[in-house]
Amino acid sequence: MARDWVGYYDDQGDREPRELLRDALDRFDRLDRVGRAVDVGCGQGIETMELLRRGWNVVAIDAEPDGMRRVRERAGDDPRLTTVVSPMQDADIPAADLIHAAFSLPFCPPAAFPGLWERIRGALRPEGRFVGNLFGDRDTWASTQPDMTFFDPERARALFEDLELEVFREQEEEGDAWGEPKHWHYFDVISRRPG
Repeated sequence: MARDWVGYYDDQGDREPRELLRDALDRFDRLDRVGRAVDVGCGQGIETMELLRRGWNVVAIDAEPDGMRRVRERAGDDPRLTTVVSPMQDADIPAADLIHAAFSLPFCPPAAFPGLWERIRGALRPEGRFVGNLFGDRDTWASTQPDMTFFDPERARALFEDLELEVFREQEEEGDAWGEPKHWHYFDVISRRPG
């Protein structure tokens, strides 16, 4: 399936930042310094802008140059923003207090996912959090998209061994994607590396 990311960005418009990210950020009330966040698969930067608005230094990573252009247009010359145009599986993940990946990790090819996940886990600082989504094995695309990564609930939970799971919510709903009907099966996750 060809994915029209520019059309997807246009469809997203100026939606609100995802609630899952806002929940994770609210858990950092104790953070007494400006933190570093990495936004993996940042798209057009809606969540990147929320991170900047809340005072974070942000490394925004996306493979789509048009998405990164939109991020830069939104942020202007904010010195706290670093942008990286790269497929997520090839990008360096710097040490961070928060790593955000909303609906992006499933687009990592299965063979590359273990290496990417190892880099994400290794980049989390003590007290740092991962917040994002994984696709479940009952998602429509699990049977049609062999270039994407899917998990059953047990394997999804196993990714967070040695991390504290603050939120692990399995979701299923009917909807659409790129104008086609789709059954969504995914996991909302907030996890924290103990200090």
